[in-house]
Amino acid sequence: MVHTINFSDIFSSDYSSKISFKKGDIIHSFRAYEEKPPQMGVLLKGTAVLEGPTSEGRWMINALIAQQAIFGMESLLETKTAPELTEYRVRALENGTALFIDREFFLNYLYANPQFFHLVLDDVIVRYLFTAKNYKNINQSPIIKVTRIFVEIIELLNLHQSDGPIVLPSYINQTFLADYCRSSRARITEALEALRKNGLLLSKRPITISSHENLLDQVDSFQTGNGLLTK
Repeated sequence: MVHTINFSDIFSSDYSSKISFKKGDIIHSFRAYEEKPPQMGVLLKGTAVLEGPTSEGRWMINALIAQQAIFGMESLLETKTAPELTEYRVRALENGTALFIDREFFLNYLYANPQFFHLVLDDVIVRYLFTAKNYKNINQSPIIKVTRIFVEIIELLNLHQSDGPIVLPSYINQTFLADYCRSSRARITEALEALRKNGLLLSKRPITISSHENLLDQVDSFQTGNGLLTK
């Protein structure tokens, strides 16, 4: 997967530039590539979220961008086929560093290195599938949505590689989950309490999951109709 690649070693300073950012900074925004030389972005350190605006002007979380993940994929478009009203931004959840890579050099590297190309393609497809699942389940109960979001977060952050309890980063809190799940904070609180009573959630501060295996079992139980539900 892309998280195993050391982008700093691949892309020299002749074709890339590093920036440091702080929690809350806007690292990238759609349409910025129209005003600047087209570049790809990679999070070398830290985590961010991709946000889109609602009709009321509020920014909502649409995706989590983990360390070593790529953003700014619109810069690869050969034609301006993206919807004109599309708008998004990448906001930092913690301090970190990003690498911006010249579009043409990035494309040339993809063409010359098929294995790297497929790793990038895999990363894009995985994130697309997570997003598609989230929209598919948007009308499900909060407990189903939050359980599936836990799977997404843990796998995107590569926290499922070890056995036993999984402690999520401090920025994954009830407010974050309510935003990501498109649910109220009160409903998310109810869902977390139900998961705590079920033994899946060991702690709410910080959020600690008993294990990745137990989490997947809970998701399977929802699919078979035997899952834990809140009113």
